[in-house]
Amino acid sequence: MKVAFIEQTGQPPPDWNQIDWGKVERTVRRLQERIYRATQRQEWRTVRSLQKLLARTTANKLLAIRRVTQQNQGKRTPGVDGKVYLTSEARSTLAREPFSFTGYRPQPVRRVYIPKNDGKKLRPLGIPAMRDRVYQAIVKAALEPEWEARFEANSYGFRPGRCCMDAIVQIHNTLSRRGGSEWIFDADISGCFDHISHEALLARIPVFKTTVRRWLKAGVVELGHLQETMEGVPQGGVTTPPTMLQKE
Repeated sequence: MKVAFIEQTGQPPPDWNQIDWGKVERTVRRLQERIYRATQRQEWRTVRSLQKLLARTTANKLLAIRRVTQQNQGKRTPGVDGKVYLTSEARSTLAREPFSFTGYRPQPVRRVYIPKNDGKKLRPLGIPAMRDRVYQAIVKAALEPEWEARFEANSYGFRPGRCCMDAIVQIHNTLSRRGGSEWIFDADISGCFDHISHEALLARIPVFKTTVRRWLKAGVVELGHLQETMEGVPQGGVTTPPTMLQKE
C-alpha cells in the first residue's frame, strides 16, 4: 500500500518505495497552477508568497529528489563531492535532510567535456553536486509556472511540454498562409550560455535572488583547480538547458 507523505510535519515516510507519488505530484501541480493564475492576474505579492511556499513544501522536495537521483539521465554523474544516490535507502536519507535556504552555500561545479554535434569540438559542462541539483529542482518548480505565463506564445526553446516539432508546425502554419513570408531567419549566438551576464539574469528574478547568485558565482573545478565564474551559466545542471542535461 502506498503511504502519503505527512506534509504538516515536514517529514517524509521512512520507506522511499511507499511514497504516494501521485499525491506528491498533485500537491506540487496545484501550487504551480495557483502561481500561474496569479501571474496572469498580475498579483505579484501572491505569486511571490506562493513561490516561497512551494519551495518549502515537502512534496516539492520529494519530487526534486526523485527527478535528480532517480529519473534524470545524469543520476549516475556525481559532482565535486563524488556523491550519488542510487538506492531507495540513500534517497530516503537524503529526503530527511532539511534543505533550508537559510545559510545555503552551493559547491563549485565539476568541469567535464562532451563532443558537440559536429563531433569536432568539445562542449564544456558544469556538473553540480547532487544536493545542489535538488535545490535547483526545488527553485525551478517554483519559478517555472510564473515564466510560463509570461513567455511569448511562440517561443519553444527549453520549455516544458514543448519540442522542435511544435516549432516546425508553427513555421508551416505561418508560411503556408496566402501572402505569408517566404523567408526563415536562422541565427545562432556564439558562446551564448558561456557569456550571459549574471546581473542581467538576476535583475529578472525578484525571488530566490541570493540563491541564484550563489549558483552563478559558485565557481568551476577543473583538474583540481577552482576557477571563479564571473559570467555565463554552467551547462549541465537542472536549471540550465535540458539538451545539456540529457548529455550529462
